[in-house]
Amino acid sequence: MGSLVSGISPAKAAAANCPQHPSDVRGLKLLGTYVGPQPDDLGLRFETQKLPYSTAAGVLANNGFRTVALRVAAKEDLHSGQTIAQRDAEVIKLLRELNRQHTNVYLYEREWFQRKDGPAAKYPGADAFIRDMSNIVSRAKKENLRWLRGVMPIETNLNNTWEVRERALYVARGINARTGNWLKTHTFMMPGAGMGNYFKDIQKGGVAWLNLMRGQTGCFSFIYKHMRSQPAAVNDLAKYNDRWKYYVGLRSETTVDRQVKFLQSDSVFGLGDLAWYMQHYKSKFPNHANVVFWGDAADGVSFLSQLDSRYNYNTLRALHQVLVKSNRWLGYFFDMPFGKKGAQGHDLWKYQILVGPLGGRDRNMAMNRSGTHTVWDEWHAWANPSFQY
Repeated sequence: MGSLVSGISPAKAAAANCPQHPSDVRGLKLLGTYVGPQPDDLGLRFETQKLPYSTAAGVLANNGFRTVALRVAAKEDLHSGQTIAQRDAEVIKLLRELNRQHTNVYLYEREWFQRKDGPAAKYPGADAFIRDMSNIVSRAKKENLRWLRGVMPIETNLNNTWEVRERALYVARGINARTGNWLKTHTFMMPGAGMGNYFKDIQKGGVAWLNLMRGQTGCFSFIYKHMRSQPAAVNDLAKYNDRWKYYVGLRSETTVDRQVKFLQSDSVFGLGDLAWYMQHYKSKFPNHANVVFWGDAADGVSFLSQLDSRYNYNTLRALHQVLVKSNRWLGYFFDMPFGKKGAQGHDLWKYQILVGPLGGRDRNMAMNRSGTHTVWDEWHAWANPSFQY
């Protein structure tokens, strides 16, 4: 494949402690290969469709993909017999190749911070995240892998936004304590409560919380992930799942306008609270009053609906209206880079580059799930407020 123009405007000038502003993030996700039998039973090697890491990193750079998030598999998601040390070595191996291409890299880990098996004041998941991120960051510092930009937990399973604010500061301080204040010149991102969609009363942190976060990080962004809560046995927000399913869930038949209204003004989930908070303090905290879109429960944007009908694309249109057109939250991570030629369904719809059995690569110009745009255009156009999804 030759060099391609992505259509993304040049990044804004950023302060030395915020080398990539969250609004300039145009990211893909790289996961470990699936080895089963559990849904998140991941192998050590990252899924590049057998391309060597050096080749994969070059393909991304040559085709205009300048930002990726690498999934650091939590201990419980590693395949049987694999170790944390082996996992970290594999992350560093790929990070080296991406660093050579000057690709912005973020690390993320799916780690529940709230668990029902311990006292409310203890969060072993947060401590595990601090330990895992700090160990990799420390190795990256020793090797001068300076294109590592930041870290983020995903799907923290927290119950409310007080916990979100408190755990975010706890994690930032913990990583700084272990890494010589690395986060003070890098980026930390934090999702909403539940699986990332709940922000009710987030603004109650006020200027004081933003000041505290600014003291710990070079850049900060909240993450919005479009995914309902886990069941009531493990999360208090499950009581709102029926409401979520009706308005914006996988089988919702509500109109785009109704979904927009729900997302902007619903008194339960609080995306409007987040919008007010970020807009109210944006001028004072330009590097810390930000929101980045993380996609859907399946890491792309093809699993926002299970309806292959005229309703299929409503939620994506509504999200683009609210996040991008109304609030100008332009940063995003969704889709993955390397899929397989000949794939169908979700194995086709959420991959940007298709790799053949002999290593040939093509842009994914297949139509998306609803048949409205190509998969390639769908990803590349997200940050364009005038694009008609």
